[in-house]
Amino acid sequence: MVILGRNLTVEYRLGVGFDLEFPDSRPVWVFNTQKHEMEVMPFQGVILHLPLCLISYGRVYEEVFE
Repeated sequence: MVILGRNLTVEYRLGVGFDLEFPDSRPVWVFNTQKHEMEVMPFQGVILHLPLCLISYGRVYEEVFE
């Protein structure tokens, strides 16, 4: 789901602890709709780890090397 230009996701996880994470380049798997394939891209945002649930809010971006 996209809210204010950033992605909000809720995922299942096998964990019972609480944690708050602020990554700036965490690798995540995404589906590229233009190429129709899975690829790894960096994620920047907030991740909330709850028992059996992971909530993330942020953006996925493509690195450009010059």
